[in-house]
Amino acid sequence: MGAGDPVLPSGVLTAISQSYMESSGVSPEHPCASPYFASDEVLKAFPPVLIQVSAVDPLLDDAVDFNTRIRRVGGISEIRATHHVPHAFWGLSGIGFPEVRSVHQYCEAWILNVFGEKV
Repeated sequence: MGAGDPVLPSGVLTAISQSYMESSGVSPEHPCASPYFASDEVLKAFPPVLIQVSAVDPLLDDAVDFNTRIRRVGGISEIRATHHVPHAFWGLSGIGFPEVRSVHQYCEAWILNVFGEKV
């Protein structure tokens, strides 16, 4: 997977991003387009963050960097990389990706642990 990811091949990522952003008139580096580009002050105000990503996702490095930035400003953030799944794997549990169910279960437990009755 990675460059050959069936859901998000890295070569297509740039084309999709440019097409989407050009039609909106918003810079791809605007924090409203991606929280990755948010200022440290904005990141300090984030609630706890759980980042789930494929271990071979074309966006894995960005996810790791984003997690690091949140933690550097004192935020609560956790990243989990799941093996043997493509980008956008969240909805693929019923079609040959059994790893996804354990991700769902982890997320459910994480949300209840972090937010409890506030959810």
